[in-house]
Amino acid sequence: MRRSLLSWLVVFALLVAGFGATVLALNGDVFSAHGFVRSYLQALARQDADEALAFAGVVVPESESATLLVDGALGRVDDIQLLSDVDHDGVHTVRYSVELDGGEQITEFHVKHDGRSLGLFDTWRFAVSPLARIDVTVVNDSRFTVNGVDAASETPLLVFVPGSYAVDHDTTYLTALSETVTVVTVGETTEVLVEPEPTKAFDEAAEDAVADYLDECVTQQVLMPTGCPFGFAEANRIEGLPEWTVEEYPAVTLEAGTVASTWRARGSEGAVRIAVTVKSLFDGSTNSVDEKISVGGSYLLVLGADDSITVLEASA
Repeated sequence: MRRSLLSWLVVFALLVAGFGATVLALNGDVFSAHGFVRSYLQALARQDADEALAFAGVVVPESESATLLVDGALGRVDDIQLLSDVDHDGVHTVRYSVELDGGEQITEFHVKHDGRSLGLFDTWRFAVSPLARIDVTVVNDSRFTVNGVDAASETPLLVFVPGSYAVDHDTTYLTALSETVTVVTVGETTEVLVEPEPTKAFDEAAEDAVADYLDECVTQQVLMPTGCPFGFAEANRIEGLPEWTVEEYPAVTLEAGTVASTWRARGSEGAVRIAVTVKSLFDGSTNSVDEKISVGGSYLLVLGADDSITVLEASA
């Protein structure tokens, strides 16, 4: 019986030793600082934003935009490889290499111990939240997309680190070349400038807007229509009211304005006609004037977020 008890004690000791070795092995890998970071990176690789946000130490300030902290905005993260895990006074500096957009990138994280689970397994949290920001400026517009997700350039946007983010602008009236931003440094802000160009549709719509503006101008029965790029100077007395008509609408060329969401349309080859009766102050004689006046003009346009076009002002 004593031998049987001894055998059971040996088996129990072996089980305890094996369990202890298993716990040590798990704490050295799965439940280690670098294992914690690897799990976070694997969540990004699966494009699971909710899981990535659930990791301890991932902090999203209420005052900042989380528009891009969603599944659809996550790019591909491949080939996750541990480079180093170094403890500095309880804070682990963990470095991984990953493949982003076809190229190898290295990212560094800071992780600290956060207690134990079941009294056995180490738990961890990010000492520095693994997020960064991209600050997108779109010339004369505010709209853009990041990896296909709609956004607006009102404030820097939080993004997961590491990540590859394609910034595009392609609307009805404006288009720009895609620019890919690779973010690998926690806490950094990457500035992106997008300079969209007018599409043919914008050229046509701008000409229509200018034509509508001129149509309103010619309804003014005065020699110098207010806010319009044309007028008629006459020193003699006018009999009756002048009549304006548009002979030919100008072709326009667009260029970016100096104020956000504005565009300058330069007109050329347009013409209006004035018909008016003039009475001479010298001898009292009258004659009818029917004159064609060239109109080009410069028109300040505002492009709205709904792609509406408004002519604010015009000058000769």
